[in-house]
Amino acid sequence: MRTPGCNRYTWPVSVNPSCSTVDDLVSAITDDRGRALLLLTDFDGTLCEFQTDPAAVFLSDPCRTALSTLATRPRLSVGVVSGRRAADVRRRTMLDGPVYYAGLHGMEIDGPDTRFEVPHLAARRDVLEELARSLTAAISPLPGAFLENKELSWALHTRAASAVDRQQAERAFWSLATPALEGGTLRLQRGDCVFELLPDISWNKGDAVRWIEADATRRLGAAVRPIYLGDDLTDEHAFVAVGTRGITVVVGRRPSQAGRRLKDPAAVEQLLIRLVAATKAS
Repeated sequence: MRTPGCNRYTWPVSVNPSCSTVDDLVSAITDDRGRALLLLTDFDGTLCEFQTDPAAVFLSDPCRTALSTLATRPRLSVGVVSGRRAADVRRRTMLDGPVYYAGLHGMEIDGPDTRFEVPHLAARRDVLEELARSLTAAISPLPGAFLENKELSWALHTRAASAVDRQQAERAFWSLATPALEGGTLRLQRGDCVFELLPDISWNKGDAVRWIEADATRRLGAAVRPIYLGDDLTDEHAFVAVGTRGITVVVGRRPSQAGRRLKDPAAVEQLLIRLVAATKAS
């Protein structure tokens, strides 16, 4: 569904979780001390504030230190699940220890001594590149609108564009992309001021969470309790995958199927720092 302004696709959610305190979340996460934990989090908008230029986003030093420390805790696994490429997330976080990096909304996963990629991920590269050339020509006169090349996907960003230029960029996008979308060649992943074109493969962040959970269970030799933090509607798949088996946290103000809420990435940073102290003796 198209919406005005910075477009977000709709999701069948009517739940509006109340804002949790960091103390409450730390208690909830560490309550079952006998069970291994799997802490997964989105990157942009969750660990880091959004920037007009995606290339300007890097993890803060306090977050990096906290996540790296948590990744070395016994019976605790850590992962970052993002729409970015997995290698890009690794470079922007620079975490130490055994960490899962899931990129392209989970379609590629780099983990401790393991790697996964959905079959035929590169099959539509030529179609994507041809469409990207047409889109680049159409939006090049529009300040603030630009295409991000993720090699196996292309994303139109309109956050920095004026309302008029944003609408024009979106009209060009729909005109050029609709044949491939309706023909089943490509699929659309919509986010906050982002339209992303990917190969039409049925895989999302929820599938990635289940894959990582199974691998973490194998590595640790015990079932894990999943915790997932995310801000975007793309993270709703992950919230559903975790369900009541673990803890789900939406970051920001929008309605969500998550069970809990934190206000912003600054609150996420405080949560991670507090979790380091709370798991010190684990």
